[in-house]
Amino acid sequence: MKSACRGNRNLRLLFLADGESVHTKRFLSYFVNKGYDIHLVTSTAKPIRGVNIHELKFSLARNSGLFAYASFPLRILSISKTIKKINPDILHAHYILNYGFCGVLSGFHPFVLSVLGSDLTRSHNIKKLVAKYVIACSDVIDGFVLRERLIKLGCDSNKIFPYSWGVNTDTFSPRVRQNNLAKNEYSVICPRYWKPMYSVETFIRAIPLVQKTMQNVKFVLVGGGELENNLKELSRELSVYDDIEWIGLVPEDEMPKYLANADICVDTFPRYVGIGQTTRQAMSCGTPCMITKSLDNPNAEMDFECLTYKPRDYQDLAEKLVFLLNRESLRRTMGENSRKYALEFFDENKNMKLMENVYHNLVK
Repeated sequence: MKSACRGNRNLRLLFLADGESVHTKRFLSYFVNKGYDIHLVTSTAKPIRGVNIHELKFSLARNSGLFAYASFPLRILSISKTIKKINPDILHAHYILNYGFCGVLSGFHPFVLSVLGSDLTRSHNIKKLVAKYVIACSDVIDGFVLRERLIKLGCDSNKIFPYSWGVNTDTFSPRVRQNNLAKNEYSVICPRYWKPMYSVETFIRAIPLVQKTMQNVKFVLVGGGELENNLKELSRELSVYDDIEWIGLVPEDEMPKYLANADICVDTFPRYVGIGQTTRQAMSCGTPCMITKSLDNPNAEMDFECLTYKPRDYQDLAEKLVFLLNRESLRRTMGENSRKYALEFFDENKNMKLMENVYHNLVK
């Protein structure tokens, strides 16, 4: 199936993505504001201003067990019918598995694929085969920070577009910092969701080790999720429950004040490929960041101006936290360099403009 070029007028774009994801909403809103005709096929159908939502009833997100796999042909049929009805200029899927796979099987081109870190941390052999197939069938791939992993999966390097998820560098800015803490007090934040894959328990287990040498540190947990009770129980077992500020889920427009007012931002996601969106936002705020080091990200300290620690190693995390908290000049330098890096590589308007140009070039 091929798209029909509509000359120089604004393009009709069809996305396959999670409708509840803040990344999806931010991405689509940019093109809505530019006057594009935007459509979204999703199994998590929630209203997004200016976006035509097409709800997908057959989805892994909605079903579990055998029915989820048995209904796969119905998902493909439903998506293919919707694509034919909308007749877009570009089809763009977020995530390789599920939405990306369904997009490829529809046979529509031009097909753009956005690859996120969790796409490429899955170890199941069948999922790897699916990932290879989807990558091979895509016309353009948004996954520059995952470049090496994509190439290992057989991706043509010419397909990989140098784009990264953008940050509003005006909103996420050092200017938001309020310096509410008393002198010689510190704040460390972990902004990951409280879900199994993010290993937030590593952050909690590091707290009593930090407190052995430093009693003036406030620990902040932002995110919320299914492990809330488990994490709180763990903190009680370690006698650090009262030393944690349990913020939970925070709207994105409130995130700047939390990230900018922290002395250190810790990302606990193990087996890291690239860096997460909240880490990008913290860097834009000029906040020093710590991320996990892995075989896929051996040069993270040089590449992203971040300090690294061993995945799931709470002792290493605690040691690195004490090291960084006791070095104000290093934190200041890291924060300044992070801000510069964010302005150069993460600026939302700059990055989205690059993606916009890709769409027009594909149609041409």
